[in-house]
Amino acid sequence: MISTRPNLAYLKAAWAAHASISAEHCKQSYEEAGISFERVNHSWIVRKNQTQVSTMPLRYTRQELRMGFLGRIEMEARKAAAEIEAVLLRDLDVPEGHTLIVELEESMRHLRRNGSRALAIFILPTAEASERIGVEIQAFLDAPRACLYAHRTTGEGHVGTDLLVSCTKRDRHPRATTYTELAQRIVHTLNHALEQADTQSLHVQ
Repeated sequence: MISTRPNLAYLKAAWAAHASISAEHCKQSYEEAGISFERVNHSWIVRKNQTQVSTMPLRYTRQELRMGFLGRIEMEARKAAAEIEAVLLRDLDVPEGHTLIVELEESMRHLRRNGSRALAIFILPTAEASERIGVEIQAFLDAPRACLYAHRTTGEGHVGTDLLVSCTKRDRHPRATTYTELAQRIVHTLNHALEQADTQSLHVQ
């Protein structure tokens, strides 16, 4: 049975393998990059520091190897995204007149094109919103970590009051051991901040 949970050890190794032969490391040898190959029948088993990160045909280019890393990474990243989305949909108190947007496919396109590691998630106001709030979550797909932003916004979309001003750095940049736990930390921080914002609005009125 195929696991629906992301393989975090694989993600860590595969991202490291991709980085070790990309950008400023594009001319680094495989040995220097910590990448090894084992021939099995008509293919190569590719490992990064003893962790299997890909399977390649006997003839391949360096670019094909990089794309192979990203293809398998995307499979695991989608599992991570699904874990995060499930918790947010269940537990996040999205303000009335706002909508939760998980930009999964756009984030996956950026992953495939340039190795982007971020999953972009937003809470945005609709036309019916009386109090306009904008939330951005950048969840990273190499390890369970994220960056959170939350502000009041004007009708023109300008950024106003920072709703996370009283939060610690750990709350704004949460880390966890699993993506489910990461999502729970995100929910805890945002629900508290949004509740405080709602309370302040009632006092102003």
